[in-house]
Amino acid sequence: MIKTIGSSTAALVCVLTLASCASGDSEGKAANLCGIASSEEEALVREILGTEGYETKAYKSTDQLVDKMKAAVQQMRPGKDSYFNTACRYEDDRQVRGHAIFSFGWSPRAASEVSPSHNGASYELNGAGGVASAGQSTLLVQCDLPGELGGQSRNVRLSADAMFDRPDGPVVDQAAKDRRMTLTYLMARRVTDALGCENKPLAAPPVVKPLPAP
Repeated sequence: MIKTIGSSTAALVCVLTLASCASGDSEGKAANLCGIASSEEEALVREILGTEGYETKAYKSTDQLVDKMKAAVQQMRPGKDSYFNTACRYEDDRQVRGHAIFSFGWSPRAASEVSPSHNGASYELNGAGGVASAGQSTLLVQCDLPGELGGQSRNVRLSADAMFDRPDGPVVDQAAKDRRMTLTYLMARRVTDALGCENKPLAAPPVVKPLPAP
């Protein structure tokens, strides 16, 4: 599980500088949604939690999450978010508080605007809208589902929500927010790959640049 510091740092630089790095096997990521070993996501989890070691908890298999996400979009009430499915948890393995938790659901397209929280930063990433702060991040992205759910999915946006905690308290500098937004984008891409979104909304690398403050 544990890589060298140099390897983790190199992977992190690859993500944040948007060097020409391979995006990895998207099919493999979709098959093992929470498995992030030797990936950009792993380097970011370690940096965000401030640890070299972490434990992974997968709340659902990829197939279970896909089934629940498809059921959730069908059960939405007008103007309301769907229920959210907790998918992955990464926890500091030093028996101290520190974790990153990722959940996924749907929001009505007409109301799909992410309002920045206190000390939050807003982003536009390849057509997806996001916001990141010290303790959480959200990404909203259009996912055109295949088959009979296609029409319904065009009226909503997939919402990827992340919650962060670390034992030494929140980190609120801009680089920390950028890391949170980057990780949320990459985890959401695993879900859009698993769902088979026909528009491939997150296929491009995450160009993480905060929007100017209003």
